[in-house]
Amino acid sequence: MEKKAYIYINYANIVVLKVYLDVIKTALIKIGYECEYIESLDNIPKKALIVFPMAKDIFKYYFKGYRNVILWQQGATGAESFMRHKSKMRKFILDFMDCFAMNKAKMIFFVSQYMQEYYEAKAHRSFAKKAYVMPCFNETLDVSVFEKKDYSKKVFTYVGSLDLWQCFNETADVYAEIEKRNSDAFFKVLTFNVEKAKEILADKNIKNFSVACVPKEQVKKELEEATYGFILRHDIEVNRVATPTKISSYLSAGVLPVYSSCLRDFHANAAGKSFAFALNPGKDLDGLANYINEEKDKNSVLKEIQDLFDTYYSVENHVKNIVALSDGILK
Repeated sequence: MEKKAYIYINYANIVVLKVYLDVIKTALIKIGYECEYIESLDNIPKKALIVFPMAKDIFKYYFKGYRNVILWQQGATGAESFMRHKSKMRKFILDFMDCFAMNKAKMIFFVSQYMQEYYEAKAHRSFAKKAYVMPCFNETLDVSVFEKKDYSKKVFTYVGSLDLWQCFNETADVYAEIEKRNSDAFFKVLTFNVEKAKEILADKNIKNFSVACVPKEQVKKELEEATYGFILRHDIEVNRVATPTKISSYLSAGVLPVYSSCLRDFHANAAGKSFAFALNPGKDLDGLANYINEEKDKNSVLKEIQDLFDTYYSVENHVKNIVALSDGILK
């Protein structure tokens, strides 16, 4: 009789989450599980294997008898909550729930190596024997875009909201400095809040820019015209553990990320490579100026990005590794 696993998806942002959960599902199928996405545990056997994307749900259902569980830890839950609510008690409770769920889970998926280390320090134990690190990503590499890419062009892009944590103001400041040094630079912004973005750019006396809101399926086409993509973040714990999907979106379209080094997992994978530049705003604008002005070997850049998509951003590679880890845990 085939084993059954259930993947809990009763969340508002499930379209984004499902990309990651699909990888876990594929691995579970490879080791003999029949998988089903569910929004409720009504009528689900207590002994069934259940994948939860939130530790608080493992905590909740553990005391209802559901103890055969897998956790996908998306972020530093307590730290994220403290950013929003400034409540130390709330942070403490969420940290406790996270560590409880990790102690009880059969397997844990972390989005970065630093996240695993972060929670091992909190839980005062190693999760190495049951943990797997898989970054957040949502794209596959389109090699054909490199045929049209001209890395001598200074076309910068920003894709995202104007929420404070996405650092659009800081990004605009960096681009303003670039434009002062390079009159041929151009800033292409894709956001839902078009008028606000235009207002911010005008206030900073930026001249060469466009702002648009396009459907999700058109973003990759828009990125074909860009050379560099901004993804700047504040150096705080929430960002240190993160692996933003935006980086894979940029790289899949041949766009070279200009990113904050506090994104530790990507920073480790980009070290010594030419496909990205680590920038701490206000600290290395000369270095960035040199980077965008230096001649780039398109074939070398493509090779580096291909290697990343064959390993770090490869569904097949992660499925193979998850299956290997699960041997002895789930079989």
